[in-house]
Amino acid sequence: MKVREYANGASLSGRKDVGALFAKCQLDVSLYVEDGANIMIDRGWMEQPPEAVDRDNLHAGH
Repeated sequence: MKVREYANGASLSGRKDVGALFAKCQLDVSLYVEDGANIMIDRGWMEQPPEAVDRDNLHAGH
């Protein structure tokens, strides 16, 4: 969500320095997400990527 807000702000502003600020904010967000992913991997929470629910199996259980 924040990346989209940064992009909207940069696209609607006539100032050239806003684009540079957008790039810096995008880098900060990506580093934050990477840190969170590394914590999840270290704790074993990302051993298997999330997957969709098997709807056929759910229906068969009824």
